[in-house]
Amino acid sequence: MYCRKAKLKFPLKSILEEYKCGKARFLTMLEESDDPVVKTVQPSLKSQRKWKVTEAVDEAKECLKLKEVIGQTQTDRRGLGSTKAKWWSKTEGKEKKGPDHR
Repeated sequence: MYCRKAKLKFPLKSILEEYKCGKARFLTMLEESDDPVVKTVQPSLKSQRKWKVTEAVDEAKECLKLKEVIGQTQTDRRGLGSTKAKWWSKTEGKEKKGPDHR
């Protein structure tokens, strides 16, 4: 089903990865809701024993904050300043939720 060489392949890399991404998106959507009631309730999302949604989202946010502290670094041959960096703390609304937000 997940074979990369077959003619009829499943478009997903892993069902588990899609499950985790969906749970993380749902938690982020609840945390950053415009509705004050939804923000204050903070329902607990059920997840697997070895993987916790809240820990994964918090870890991802910490990585983004660390990236801002480090600053923009050169990753290719174009040089510093050739690309404009988008910092997570300065984004708002749909930009903060990510490119996969629907």
